[in-house]
Amino acid sequence: MNKNCPLCLADNQNFAYNGVFTHCPNCDLVFRNPSPTFLGVNEKKHYQKHVNGPQYPGYVSFLKRAINPISEYLKPNLQALDFGCGPGPAIDFILQDHDISCDNYDPFFFPDGIKSKAYDLIFATECLEHFHNPAKDLENILNLLKPHGKLSVMTDFHAGLEAIPTWYYTKDLTHVSFFSHNTMQWIAKNHGLEIQYSDNTRVCVFEKKTTPCS
Repeated sequence: MNKNCPLCLADNQNFAYNGVFTHCPNCDLVFRNPSPTFLGVNEKKHYQKHVNGPQYPGYVSFLKRAINPISEYLKPNLQALDFGCGPGPAIDFILQDHDISCDNYDPFFFPDGIKSKAYDLIFATECLEHFHNPAKDLENILNLLKPHGKLSVMTDFHAGLEAIPTWYYTKDLTHVSFFSHNTMQWIAKNHGLEIQYSDNTRVCVFEKKTTPCS
């Protein structure tokens, strides 16, 4: 069993464990150790099998679930980042209609994609579940977000540890971190963010406050 939660860093004194998955009651994250067969090169090969990209209308429509809640905020000349965009980035394609420039970053496919020190918009769609170290990855994201900037995340929210073993989302062995709406609330409270929108199932939009949380 892990000694600390990879998100909130709480110790394992009150963790619940079912043999594969661990639940942290402090931040409501459910997590498992990465499979040795899906690390490094093999992990990249797995992602290359995903049928994603701007040429697929269904995928574009899916991603718009993370964009539509902030449609009123989308103004020309804003600078956006698609964090964890994968091999077929599409958010930059969608944002072209709003005259917004979007950089693409992915540790496997676009490792040099971060071009700015601060972004107005950051999207992290269907990548949080792949984070081996969500505390570090979240810190990296928020360090790139301007005050009052928007962070839109999309990851399927879990329904509790008891539902995890039969949940389709866990069948992908590259999925190692599972969030809930309660986890999103913990992130907001502890990282100087305010939740602007949540559908309570998959999408959550944060705004970065100008002053740190207490």
